[in-house]
Amino acid sequence: MNSNNSFLDIVQAYLKSGKVVLPVFNQISLQVQQEIAKPDPDTRLIEKIICTDQALAVQVLRTANSAFFRGLNKVNTIREAITRLGVNEVANIVTLSAQRANFRSQDPFVSDLMKKLWQHSVICAIGAQWLARQLKFDTLVMEAFTAGLLHDIGKLLILKIIEAIKASKTIKVQPSNIFVHEAMNILHAEQGYQLSKIWHLPETYCHVIQAHHDTEINANDTLLILVRMSNNACNKMEIGLRADPELSLETTPEANLLGLNGIFLARLEIQMEDSLALTGQV
Repeated sequence: MNSNNSFLDIVQAYLKSGKVVLPVFNQISLQVQQEIAKPDPDTRLIEKIICTDQALAVQVLRTANSAFFRGLNKVNTIREAITRLGVNEVANIVTLSAQRANFRSQDPFVSDLMKKLWQHSVICAIGAQWLARQLKFDTLVMEAFTAGLLHDIGKLLILKIIEAIKASKTIKVQPSNIFVHEAMNILHAEQGYQLSKIWHLPETYCHVIQAHHDTEINANDTLLILVRMSNNACNKMEIGLRADPELSLETTPEANLLGLNGIFLARLEIQMEDSLALTGQV
């Protein structure tokens, strides 16, 4: 491997070849979200939807009983979880549980990067949802969580490709952190968008995945702005694959568009810091 370009060429060739097993999106989480979005969601139907996937139902219960969510008593059924936590929190748990399986690898190098990416994705989701609630964007609360969780899904795809490349012995020299990060930075937004189309995600999420690094922002594109603001905070706090500790959140375009001051942003950072424990429990 003589240059970053040659490594990018290999990654792009794999993208075009169809040799890589794509990450899978669990449609159950989308069905749960669609039900919750209704004016009067049917909790029995939500329970029924979750229970159609036994493995997912078990993971939901495990997460509901984790230190981050649990109350005084253990919940033993999905119905108890819905009663204890509420439909919105259960929907978050379903989405987290459904996505978590995608962020695993047998390759130690890739596995380490996936763990960091997972942590970033979860905290970005929590931050975006917290912003939506605090700023009274009530109709965006559920979408903000899912959009935050999925915004960097293209990086997961690139890591899956790198895992496949390493396993195939296509390259003699192992890719360095620099090459891998460069490949993700260059390719992830567009490739994530293409993956979101394969997953048949709602256009709202497809747009956030594709546009979360655009240089220009539509002031009316509130969901995208919420995710970008949370993403900025993650980078400042060094949560995930990118670190930008010198970033001034208060001076970012997103903070300006949302009308956020330093005190409010400090509260956001505290909320995200307090949520870090969840990433190890899902």
